[in-house]
Amino acid sequence: MGRPKQALISRRKTLEVALRIIDEEGLDALSIRRLGDELNVRGISLYHHFKSKEHILVGVCELALSDVRTPSTANVDWHDWLTRNATAYYTALRAHPNLIPILMRRHPLRIGLAEHNATAGLLAVQGVPPGAIMALLDGTESLALGCAAYESAVESDKGEDDWSAAYPFLYHVSRNRELPQARTFEVMVRAVVDSIIAEYERANGGKAAAQSA
Repeated sequence: MGRPKQALISRRKTLEVALRIIDEEGLDALSIRRLGDELNVRGISLYHHFKSKEHILVGVCELALSDVRTPSTANVDWHDWLTRNATAYYTALRAHPNLIPILMRRHPLRIGLAEHNATAGLLAVQGVPPGAIMALLDGTESLALGCAAYESAVESDKGEDDWSAAYPFLYHVSRNRELPQARTFEVMVRAVVDSIIAEYERANGGKAAAQSA
């Protein structure tokens, strides 16, 4: 029996399969034909759900970031929820490192901008100075992308060096690390947020940033 002319598969299932291919084999492994083969449909039928492969990549990134959500209430400490969101973003990047090159272009691709808009709106509602909000968004995102990209590159290093002989100090401290990477990232996020607010206050003559609701 031939394949159906129209895809008998959901948009969600398509994105889940695409994400699996990218996670396991990398971005270059994903093609319309490969995705159709995995779903047992004709590749062309996927265009019933997506305009192009790029739209599939956008959908995959949105699926991977589904846990990064702006609170629906202002009755939460903005320092805490902003830190949680940045940490959730970092966690998603660590789980799906092959998406990092795509998410480096998330603004021109319009990935997650609705959430960024909601985040900016809630921060403003909670009294965070508008002049500091963009710096907070840029700072936390840059930190998440940079940390995740660096850590993923380190983990992918398949070198056979004898670190104990060639780099004894690095070897020693790497084997005696007491702060997990995830906890280190959270500490850095809080430091970035505090530093941005402190710099905003300094630049504005000591004007205090709004406190949490």
